Amino acid sequence: MNELLVFGELHEFLSGLGTMQCKIAGKSLSLGYIPFTMRGGYCKFATLYGDKRYQCLILHVEPGNPESARGKLLQKEIQEMLNFDIQKIRSFQLKKHEVYVPFEVVDSKEKMDLLKNFIEKQYMAFKENN
Repeated sequence: MNELLVFGELHEFLSGLGTMQCKIAGKSLSLGYIPFTMRGGYCKFATLYGDKRYQCLILHVEPGNPESARGKLLQKEIQEMLNFDIQKIRSFQLKKHEVYVPFEVVDSKEKMDLLKNFIEKQYMAFKENN
């Protein structure tokens, strides 16, 4: 799968998870996904970054809590699941409360299905906490 197809399929999937606002950044090709919560919270769940430096999905697993290390644990889990090492393919600094999945590692339908299941699981946890 090429990166544009991955971007498009992930956009469709994230948009279908539930009622949410999708915001387009003004300076780069990125889409932010902000679920509407029962508590009226305003926390971003995911971002699709299409600009050249990133080209990845970022899951904000504990938005508003940059000291949380939960993202690092989930990063290891998704790296094992999809067989990649983010440090070897991206040079930007990782935040410990986020999970990064470069588009190019999602190179088959099987990996896309694994990623969608992972996202859905994280979305359910996000909804419980927000």
